[in-house]
Amino acid sequence: MSKISTLVAALLAVVTVASPAVADNPGWSDGDNRYGYVEVSADRKHITVCDSYADSTSVYAEYATTYLLKHTMKDEKGGDRKCGEDSVFFGTITVFKICFQTNHVSRHCKNSVWIKR
Repeated sequence: MSKISTLVAALLAVVTVASPAVADNPGWSDGDNRYGYVEVSADRKHITVCDSYADSTSVYAEYATTYLLKHTMKDEKGGDRKCGEDSVFFGTITVFKICFQTNHVSRHCKNSVWIKR
């Protein structure tokens, strides 16, 4: 019985010590100082898109999940303090990229950011 108690105590110690390291991870982000940024939470369940300025450039993110679902999310407010936010219910976010569209015509996306853990 004492071997089981020792094993359980050791497992609890490992879980307790390992948990703060995961909580400290800030997640992933990409952006451009001229337009805006995208952030993915450390748990890969939440994504935020922010358009930094009220101008003729729209900022949005394209992202995919572990279930191979592709999504596009735009910061609809464009330049105000509130950013666009979305959550993934099934699976996690595996890849994302930030895109910009100027005057509803010219579209440019930065390279994809692959999340590897």
